[in-house]
Amino acid sequence: MLGALAATALAALATLTAGAAAASLRGGGGGGSPAFNGSNAALHSDPLVVETRSGYIRGFAKEVLGREVHVFLGVPFAKPPLGPLRFRRPVPVDPWHGVLDATQLPNSCYQERYEYFPGFEGEEMWNPNTNVTEDCLYLNLWVPERLRLRHQGEQRERPRVPMLVWIYGGGYMSGTSTLDVYDADIMAASTDVIVASMNYRVGAFGFLYLKTFFGGDSEEAPGNMGMWDQALAIRWLKDNAAAFGGDPELITLFGESAGGGSVSLHLLSPVTRDLARRGIMQSGTLNAPWSYMTGEKATEVARTLVDDVGCNSTDLNVSPSKVMACLRAVDSKTLSVQQWNSYWGILGFPSAPTIDGVFLPKHPLDLLKDGGFEDTEILIGSNQDEGTYFILYDFIDYFEKDAPSFLQREKFLDIVNTIFKNLTPLQRQAIIIQYTDWDNLKDGYAHQKQIADVVGDYYFICPTNHFAQVFADTNANVYYYYFTQRTSTNLWGEWMGVMHGDEVEYVFGHPLNMSIQFRDKERDLSLRMMQAFARFALTGKPAADESSWPPYSRDDPIYYVFNAEHSGTGRGPRSQECAFWNELLPALADGPDRVRACGGGGAAGGDGSAWSSAPAPRAPPALALTLALALAVVAAAAATAALEAQQLLGGVRPAV
Repeated sequence: MLGALAATALAALATLTAGAAAASLRGGGGGGSPAFNGSNAALHSDPLVVETRSGYIRGFAKEVLGREVHVFLGVPFAKPPLGPLRFRRPVPVDPWHGVLDATQLPNSCYQERYEYFPGFEGEEMWNPNTNVTEDCLYLNLWVPERLRLRHQGEQRERPRVPMLVWIYGGGYMSGTSTLDVYDADIMAASTDVIVASMNYRVGAFGFLYLKTFFGGDSEEAPGNMGMWDQALAIRWLKDNAAAFGGDPELITLFGESAGGGSVSLHLLSPVTRDLARRGIMQSGTLNAPWSYMTGEKATEVARTLVDDVGCNSTDLNVSPSKVMACLRAVDSKTLSVQQWNSYWGILGFPSAPTIDGVFLPKHPLDLLKDGGFEDTEILIGSNQDEGTYFILYDFIDYFEKDAPSFLQREKFLDIVNTIFKNLTPLQRQAIIIQYTDWDNLKDGYAHQKQIADVVGDYYFICPTNHFAQVFADTNANVYYYYFTQRTSTNLWGEWMGVMHGDEVEYVFGHPLNMSIQFRDKERDLSLRMMQAFARFALTGKPAADESSWPPYSRDDPIYYVFNAEHSGTGRGPRSQECAFWNELLPALADGPDRVRACGGGGAAGGDGSAWSSAPAPRAPPALALTLALALAVVAAAAATAALEAQQLLGGVRPAV
């Protein structure tokens, strides 16, 4: 089955790249935004000019930490997805004549800005910093100078080095490779590794799914266009790695949040499994509740958008081409704004990789359990306080950015029941019981911490643990990190702790920028993290001595702590809480036919809409038997505890 899927998917990717190869033989004109200049004369002697399969590009040099890095920005890898190419898979860029000027940051893909806290740099740092437009399919590279030959005539062999390819996060709704925090000059200078990044379409522009109405072979809104963007960029980088001094067989993908989810999909998908055998996933995996969507849910979201922009979804059944023509006539801003009408609650984004039968053939964990990953290696991890960022934004009336909030018990219960409104009453009661400090029921600051842990565990840490466990079960090499450093320069309130995304600046080496007031130990932590990532890209192991960072497995869940004050290993993380989410809670669903894996798939967006697509937990027989025998006791205990809670709270009960 997987072989057939792989053949179909690889043929689809080959179709994308074959056109570019043929065009390369013909020559052809450039298009889109980049500037072209210069002639072939003296190109071979210019150290900042690289001959790629698409044409010549000229970057610029900068000195970083006493070393020279060659930077190439805004290199097109696809035709601008405009007009008839909107809502279609990307088309490879035509080769160009002359020399492309690759010295300016490219456009960002169309998206909305986050402006909950106007003027606040902690928020603004994640907003696009270049022109926002649909013409956005460009990539960037940072190359340590000594990896490249300065003169064409020089024949001295130099070893090719790994290439780390960054995929940004943003819930598949926002993000851009151009952010300052993703500037990889320090990383390249410090590690002798080539770093690359690409833009990909987000929101409806990258994930609109109307395949149900157009048929399986149609190019119209097939879903996952943003993933095909990433795939085409990775293919371009692999094909051109040697021109920059890189080894095309040492491509490692790395990404955070939705970028981590994307990395995990590329390692699993029959479309992209041949492009990279190593991946680094930071606070995001494909099995997380927000990180994938069923075809049915994606179709529902698409219908809503069609109606909201005035294109009449009833026409989809009789004249889908008419609807597509209407959608292509709608301006970018209207589409970008109206798509948010389908946001259904915390981390309930209306765009995500969709189970389409091609790029994502079936449920992520089922795809993973098919095996065949013995030659694949992953480095995966979580941050200590993943949930604080999201409870602030989605329940902004309850929390303050700069100071801890005293969260009343009633509000704690309200948030739990709002987030998990599609679970059964017993499951919601179980969550409340699991995350209540029964010795301190009146401590509102404890309630704030507990609801943040609910969100962090359910949406991030426990899906990450589950992915790592199942991946390790396939005999693949898995290494786990746990980032626990509260940065001294953090602009968010102290109560928010070690937030989602806080590790990114360390990965890219920004603490080594001496113009920013990091502590010396934080600079050392950043250097250690970059070295671990680079070593993993080269060898498949993040540490030279495996005893200091052993592999992770289900039976031996060892992680490495990234912290400025101390290092070492731990077990978990949060094993007890994740056993609740990944094993117990699914078994509390109503009826034996509705036993479903929570942390191992869950509902897209956490609303339960895609819950039934998740496979039942496959616990060891002894655990399964113990769990089965315990269910009746657990249910009775839950009811008893709920009654005790009601009495303690003077009659306050969770809404159901």
